[in-house]
Amino acid sequence: MCAAASGRSVWERRRLAALVAGGLLVAPCLARAQYVPDYFPAGVPGYDQQLGVTVVTRVQPLYVEPEVRVGSFLLKPTIDESTGYNSNVLGLSGGAGSWFLETKPSLQIHSDWSRNSLGASISADNTRYIHTPNQSATNWQAAIGGGYTIGRSELTLGYSHLELNERPTDLGAPPSSTPIPYTVDDLRSDYTFDLGRLKITPNLDFSQWRFGSTTSAFANVPKDQGFRDRDVIQGGGAFRYELSGKTSLLMVLQGANSQFVHPEPLLQPSLSQPPPLSSTSGTALVGIDYQYDGLWRYQLLVGGEVRSFAASQFATRVAPIAQGTVIWTPTGLTTVTASVLRTLQDPTEEGTSGYTYTRAQARVDHEYLRDVLLDGEVGIQNAAYQTGATQTEYAGRGGITWLLNRNLHLSLSYQYTKRIGAPSVVSAVGTVPVCNNCAVHLIMLQLHADLALVHEGG
Repeated sequence: MCAAASGRSVWERRRLAALVAGGLLVAPCLARAQYVPDYFPAGVPGYDQQLGVTVVTRVQPLYVEPEVRVGSFLLKPTIDESTGYNSNVLGLSGGAGSWFLETKPSLQIHSDWSRNSLGASISADNTRYIHTPNQSATNWQAAIGGGYTIGRSELTLGYSHLELNERPTDLGAPPSSTPIPYTVDDLRSDYTFDLGRLKITPNLDFSQWRFGSTTSAFANVPKDQGFRDRDVIQGGGAFRYELSGKTSLLMVLQGANSQFVHPEPLLQPSLSQPPPLSSTSGTALVGIDYQYDGLWRYQLLVGGEVRSFAASQFATRVAPIAQGTVIWTPTGLTTVTASVLRTLQDPTEEGTSGYTYTRAQARVDHEYLRDVLLDGEVGIQNAAYQTGATQTEYAGRGGITWLLNRNLHLSLSYQYTKRIGAPSVVSAVGTVPVCNNCAVHLIMLQLHADLALVHEGG
């Protein structure tokens, strides 16, 4: 299950420009494509991207251990231990299932200063499959960021290093027999010029992607993924005009350049060199932000993206894009959260120009008892390739969480995923179809432990 986000300083520490550049509105629990902004940490200056407090994310004083104070810093160490069963680890027709063990430690640190800010986080996710050990993998992330107060705003600078693995079941991923390791180094900065009702936030982000190798899911053939290595620089500005203390109009202008640093491999020696994948894009979004912490909270942005490629073989792509989150709190015990995202993604296969990624989700959280929380979620995501092929994935999950005490939370969840559509991809063994009409059942039991008392000798 998704770890609950901190409810501390939700509104006053918003970072609109980082939110738009990263695209993270609500961290999803359902399966997703290789959408890296989902992994960026919350609570670190430069990466603080929370929208609002819900039944799950709000502070429960009786069931949340206070952070550990060390001088002027606050520390929050946690660990999640999970076990469960995945009916189709590779997401293939007739694919093997496996029991698994998952361990997720994390440590968050942030300053408690009246001016300026400094924060850091480190976390890991180690998953071991008992019956399919070649699918076992470890992800980890580390981030540090700070804010220097200038006038009525902070100049923020944040850096993250991510060691991740792309699984065969990720939407848009190339067919592979093992997870594909890759790293992302991200450096970003922004500052808000406060001109009264008008606030202007220029931002700059540089990220470096490096991929490892894998083997084909259909034959024991090595597949070097180095052709996906790229350096991405993006920058722009977010403009916010306050209509009232609760409502603001938004406009975001963003430009990006993806420079692929290695040529694509030759699929066959007799073929000519594939075209370069580098591209330049521009994005414009407009929308509205309603921040009132009441019945409704929402942030909606719509616009378009134009992407041109260095290779003349790839046509310029023009696509409508959008992102938004709506939070409805009909009662103090129930929260309904809906989110939507549509964006262009870089290529994951040789000889292609990427795909358009669309995701929509709805989640309900309900406080059944003071110490029992229920949640349910449905979602759909789609990858539309320029060739006309598509992949669509439907998913639903439900869960229950028992707040045993301040240090221990026990959760049980079930998730069902169904993928329809199979674009043909070109590999070293020819043209092969990605799995079509495959289903995955996932059941998981998780124990979340807050380790604050360990520091206190408890």
